[in-house]
Amino acid sequence: MRFQFDQLSGNQRYHLITQTITPRPIAWIMTKNENETFNLAPFSYFAPISSDPALLMVSIGNKTTDVAKDTKFNLLREKECVLHIPSGALVSAVNESSATLSYGESELPKTRLSLTDFTETLPRIAEAKVAIHCKLFDIHTLGNASFNAVYLEILDLYVDEDLVTEEESRIFIDNKKLNPLSRLGGDDYALLGETVTIKRP
Repeated sequence: MRFQFDQLSGNQRYHLITQTITPRPIAWIMTKNENETFNLAPFSYFAPISSDPALLMVSIGNKTTDVAKDTKFNLLREKECVLHIPSGALVSAVNESSATLSYGESELPKTRLSLTDFTETLPRIAEAKVAIHCKLFDIHTLGNASFNAVYLEILDLYVDEDLVTEEESRIFIDNKKLNPLSRLGGDDYALLGETVTIKRP
């Protein structure tokens, strides 16, 4: 079955994209609100795009036509965030943090997560095994949509020691222990499951 995208609505395109471009890693982003509380939200239009400079791209939309999502509003003001890679054990907290709340109302109390010191201005989620301190590098508006491509430069990376080994000066992260949560379509999430290791030719 073929779908001609110029004949589909934005909503129809969205549902086809999110059900075929799978699994998608989740950027679980924490930013600071104007009232000094912390906003936490998951985004799955997310990917690394460069190593030098070390850049990530997250696509962030609006709450309504002309009201930015809290994460985007905070990033434009504060110019930094802490981006977490959630493990499967955190799926309920990730899902809870996707709720639409009034600006300044933090998602953290409902998730029952705890915070620990990380940067001078932002903590990290203690239960998350990977946390990345990023600064806003650039932002681009995408066509007529309310989405923006937000480019984040990695400044500092935390990885739980239990995941890290080092061999011949090379660092290895145990993804089986991390068990990263990923996004499918609709209400579905996925876990790492079976992995296949094949040496490159």
